[in-house]
Amino acid sequence: MTHRKLSREELFVLVWERPTSEIAVELGISDVAVGKLCRKLQVPKPPRGYWARVVAGQKPPRPALNAFRDDLEERRRCTQQARTAGYFTDLQSRFLEAALKELRVDIGRNENRAKHLSHLNQDIAAQVCSGVQI
Repeated sequence: MTHRKLSREELFVLVWERPTSEIAVELGISDVAVGKLCRKLQVPKPPRGYWARVVAGQKPPRPALNAFRDDLEERRRCTQQARTAGYFTDLQSRFLEAALKELRVDIGRNENRAKHLSHLNQDIAAQVCSGVQI
């Protein structure tokens, strides 16, 4: 079967109409590839047990496509904030370097050590913040 280009909306409809294994056969790809495509296009897949509930006569809710994208974006933003927490911005790093030079504090050969809060001596940090000379 020839591969066709699916839009995000088309993939969303397909994934919520039938199990991934059936969609994979129709598209001529593996079910793992369908999952990767969903992840890439930010399409939510039905949770585990969804199709068993449908067979049992239940009507489990479907998420809204745009709400899912907003949720992913919010999670990405929170992850990015957590990853960069404790690191200085470029301007803060330049200020720190100038203050350390003014205080005549040697941070050694590895200047990257001063890029993260955990590598800065607390006494030196207090002096840099208050502007007190050693």
